[in-house]
Amino acid sequence: MEEPDIRVELYIVLGFDEESDKALKIAWDVAEKMLEKGIWVVITPVHEWLADPLLNEYSDYPKIYINGRLMFIGRAPSEDELVKAIEDRLGIKTKFAREEGVVEGLKGQEGFREVVFVIT
Repeated sequence: MEEPDIRVELYIVLGFDEESDKALKIAWDVAEKMLEKGIWVVITPVHEWLADPLLNEYSDYPKIYINGRLMFIGRAPSEDELVKAIEDRLGIKTKFAREEGVVEGLKGQEGFREVVFVIT
């Protein structure tokens, strides 16, 4: 079997929790599906060991990097979300167009910042 020309790397920083286990399983399932599309997904799972076990509760695991860019943090994405993120990083058009816009900030009367996202 010949290796596909398109490659993508998923670097996943895992904790020792259920959400990290779920993220790794989803990544493997997506890798199999992407291979059918001719995209080779290389998964590099890394468990992060913390000296203080209480820090595990406050750490944002899992962290999923796609081709070096942090795309998901603190939760396992759905299979569909992960496929779309991989296609986006590869520049492959998906059936859902990405909306781009501008963030405009205003300072409110009480000093709080009000933010509006304007779609262009």
